[in-house]
Amino acid sequence: MSKTSKINWKDYEAITKYVYESLGAQYGIKILGYGNACKLKGKSGVMHQIDVLTEQLDGTKSMRTAIECKYCKEKANKDIVMKLSETMLDLGIEKGIIVCKSGFTKDTVMYAEHKGIKLVKLWEVGESHVDYKKEIEFGTLDIRLNITRTRANITSITFVDKTIHFDPLKGAAYLFNLRDACGREVNLKPYLLKFASEVTKRREVLKNITLDYSTDRKLFLDVENGVLVIEKFSVTGFLTIDDLSTKKYFTLTDQVWMIMEELFDKRRLSLSKSGLIWSVRETDNNILVK
Repeated sequence: MSKTSKINWKDYEAITKYVYESLGAQYGIKILGYGNACKLKGKSGVMHQIDVLTEQLDGTKSMRTAIECKYCKEKANKDIVMKLSETMLDLGIEKGIIVCKSGFTKDTVMYAEHKGIKLVKLWEVGESHVDYKKEIEFGTLDIRLNITRTRANITSITFVDKTIHFDPLKGAAYLFNLRDACGREVNLKPYLLKFASEVTKRREVLKNITLDYSTDRKLFLDVENGVLVIEKFSVTGFLTIDDLSTKKYFTLTDQVWMIMEELFDKRRLSLSKSGLIWSVRETDNNILVK
């Protein structure tokens, strides 16, 4: 549907076609054509252009409807009814509908009823209208996010007789360094990742696990009483599995953009820019048609 606030007569024809196509789908009504390309030759030999042409099959019988669109500032007069009536007669079309933005004069209503032609007012909602920027709820979106967090928590590392404790929530163990014989820092992260992989594989939740590792060369740790030579060390930690699943609910809304009123059938419809159509009657409250 159009996303702009202003439309032209071509848009108006397209919108009318969309509305009747949407509402008629459940009754087997099909659009045969619309716009300038929809032209038929009458019994007189004259070509007639039909704004929107629909067809409905009733058993083996085909019933066609010619829809005339008038996107004008003035109310439609009876001459429009007369013209459509003559066009229908020449083309052998059984039904007719006139859709107008500004409504109809009193004589037009009387003459259309006499000729069996339906009248429909379809217009954009303005600031002065009660439905201006009115929001309609048409559904609820329920989203469940299934999230599980598996984490190997390291609580301590033991070097010879020196144990260093860590806060498992901060992951500080992965930042801990030793040094090699040249004084360069050596991070233990590769060993700690192996520990995490093994603990995760065991799936023993909240159970303290200690695993031993050997270094590929001599490493050194400065302590209060001197320096420890490290060739192996032990890592202790435990596994946690947390369910972080959440549910989120979103109310789906749309705004009324156009109003459609059928004068003889007494049906009132609301149309949104996203293409949703509501049937609004005294006995129904915002029934979603599509």
